[in-house]
Amino acid sequence: MKIAGLILAALFLGLCLPGEEKIMAIEPGANNPVGGPGLKVGTVAPDFTGVTYMGNKIRLSDVYKNGPVVLIFYRGAWCPYCNLHLQSFQKRLKDFEKLGATILAVSIDKPEYGAETVKDNSLGFEVISDTQANILEAYKVIYKVPDQLAEKYRNEYQIDLEAHSGRTDHLIAIPATYIIDKTGKIVFAYANEDYKVRTQPNEVLDVLEKLK
Repeated sequence: MKIAGLILAALFLGLCLPGEEKIMAIEPGANNPVGGPGLKVGTVAPDFTGVTYMGNKIRLSDVYKNGPVVLIFYRGAWCPYCNLHLQSFQKRLKDFEKLGATILAVSIDKPEYGAETVKDNSLGFEVISDTQANILEAYKVIYKVPDQLAEKYRNEYQIDLEAHSGRTDHLIAIPATYIIDKTGKIVFAYANEDYKVRTQPNEVLDVLEKLK
């Protein structure tokens, strides 16, 4: 493939070109703009019971009653930017634990791909499989990959969205990060269809410090 073709593929897929491995941070203090994707600060977080990559059930309200929850939505095990994002939170996991916070990550991936995400990134927090897209819908972070692009993923780059989710509609999550306090209220929210722009652990930790 020519260099121009490689660059185009990277732009489509979010693949990391040499020297472009870093994800971009949001502006300090940024929250979801009005009219943007995802729920807003002040909203009561929709409760849910999710299934982890190990097949265990976990109820959101059972978790946040013991301390704040950092809820991360990611596109899937196939997304390099998502893996980098999750790794950055794993590196600061002890700092989150010191503040009594629990990290939960959600994608539309089937449990076996959730397990792949955990293994490949050495994650020490729960990864939830939402193949029915109920959680994604509740948090308004659903994105439908156009069929033509999904076909290009599969045929040219060996990324099979249908195999990952078990769905034929090519739904994935819009990358998003929420902080939910002990009352179940969303106190920080950021979602962006630009998969390269992500919240950083420091931004989230700063908010958690203020909750103490």
